[in-house]
Amino acid sequence: ADHLIELKFGMGTLDDINHLKNKRIRSIEDLLQDQFGLTLVHLENVVRGTICGAIQHKLIPTP
Repeated sequence: ADHLIELKFGMGTLDDINHLKNKRIRSIEDLLQDQFGLTLVHLENVVRGTICGAIQHKLIPTP
């Protein structure tokens, strides 16, 4: 609220959140890291489902 009052009386500065200086450009490293993480989670789910299915069908003995 104080910031809005300062703006009203010309004491504050307006911050443009859409200005490019306020944006973060993601590097290819960040994008690949995110994609790799998603792929690992997907692989984990596939392996877990395959193993659970094999145990249910008695293809793998349980300890």
